[in-house]
Amino acid sequence: MTFMLQKLRNSTFVAIVLAARGTLLICCLLLFCYLLFSTLTNTFLIPTNDLLGDVASILKGELWRVITSTVYFSEWTPLIKTVLIVLVLCPFIEWKIGSPVLVMSFFASSWIGILLFCFGFGGIIRSIVGINTYVYAFYGGTLSVYALFPLAVLAFLIKKPAFSLLAKCVLVGGLLLYFTVGFWPNSDTPEPAVIVQISQLCGVLSGLFCALIVVALRNWKKVPFFSAKPSN
Repeated sequence: MTFMLQKLRNSTFVAIVLAARGTLLICCLLLFCYLLFSTLTNTFLIPTNDLLGDVASILKGELWRVITSTVYFSEWTPLIKTVLIVLVLCPFIEWKIGSPVLVMSFFASSWIGILLFCFGFGGIIRSIVGINTYVYAFYGGTLSVYALFPLAVLAFLIKKPAFSLLAKCVLVGGLLLYFTVGFWPNSDTPEPAVIVQISQLCGVLSGLFCALIVVALRNWKKVPFFSAKPSN
């Protein structure tokens, strides 16, 4: 029993959890923005539609909605779901790519996913919803959550620092649970299922793009063009 406890204490799983400062920062920022926007909408009576992202408004040039929709949550339930996924997956990703890169990748993947969702699939969404009701509101934080999957795969592929067996089990279990339940899908959602699937796809594609950028930044010195020494 003592040996098992000592092995757990020396496991990288403990180090991963204790070093997850970027993960903690993401959760604190999401919570702070929730309280801020709740104050603005409930106390100062700012309309929710002025903060929430929707395809039609962004296509008309209101690009600031890309930023606000990433951190806007109207209720506790979607916020808690997002925070739980972040707490499960992000520490392991952060352990491999670093805190600054994780934080930037989390928010950048949301912005990229939103732009892809609106400008890349806007025509498809319009044909599904209809021209007269072409106002589809969304939460950009959900796209960031789906972007964590390619980043988690990247964390597995990066060899150092190595994961312990316990860390691998927790990460694999979190990924399987996440995709098995489909991020707690709500059967009562009024949006067409195809649009939801498109938004999830945009999140995965944006996460893949961020993962490729991380790989490029980590290995650019290995490219002969950049590593070649100048001749005397």
